[in-house]
Amino acid sequence: MSADPLDNPPGLSRRAALLIALVGLAAVSHAVIFIRLADAPSLVIAFARVALATLVFAPFGILAARRLSGLAAGAGKRAALISLAAGVFLALHFASWIASLERITIAESTVLVSLTPLWVALIDVAAGRGAPTRALLAAIGLCLAGTAILAFDGASRVDGDPLGLALAAFGGLCMALYLVAGRGARAVLPTASYVSLCYGTAAILLLFGAAASGAALSGYSAETWAALAALGLVSQVIGHTSYNWTLSTLPPVFVAICLLGEPVLGSLFGWLYLGEAIPPGAAAGGVLILAGIALAIRAEMRGR
Repeated sequence: MSADPLDNPPGLSRRAALLIALVGLAAVSHAVIFIRLADAPSLVIAFARVALATLVFAPFGILAARRLSGLAAGAGKRAALISLAAGVFLALHFASWIASLERITIAESTVLVSLTPLWVALIDVAAGRGAPTRALLAAIGLCLAGTAILAFDGASRVDGDPLGLALAAFGGLCMALYLVAGRGARAVLPTASYVSLCYGTAAILLLFGAAASGAALSGYSAETWAALAALGLVSQVIGHTSYNWTLSTLPPVFVAICLLGEPVLGSLFGWLYLGEAIPPGAAAGGVLILAGIALAIRAEMRGR
């Protein structure tokens, strides 16, 4: 029996995996609230998010590591290396996306980062795994149309900064690579082992990035520490890990589609918790995104 309490049980159904993915979406979508409440530099926020998750899962990962002894040496080593690579991609995603927001509008950055499902589909085609089904392609189209409406509604200026645009697009590509790498590692490793390696690698890289930027790692208010703790425990430990847990059952392109629901639920939570109004255009875009996610879920429940 696996020592990993988060390992997928043999009988995990597609329906159960879909439910877990939706729980992850709800948890990840709270990130915008916690980030808003945290008065700290962006790289420090990103580091705290993955560092806390690493501390939570490291003990389970160590216990589950003995499972590697039952694997072929090559398979275990390859899965571990893929997990480290996933951590690099996760750190690069956070770093490039945050940097893009300093150069271009949130609207422009949102559009380019949200191309993740398309990147996943292209990677799968290039790797010979085949193209997504027509239903998933339709779901991607609805989600991207909704994202474009969200971006257009929020655009207040267009700087046309080439580096900022490139950083945002790179952030979306890195998220796609993170999900695809997670699929490969999760086919061999239990969840806790995978996320310990992945989150730990991302935390180390983001720590170096924060230190290089001159950001302080201490001296913040109690409210900020509480927000950072909530970000790590809710959005990363529950949110991202739920996605990673389902990668052995659900395709990365579906998980990427779920991620597009984050700005929609984030806006809803902002209205519920902070009283921030939801513009009509954002509401219209949100409807399309939710429709796309619903279509993707329907396709997955029918076995694609």
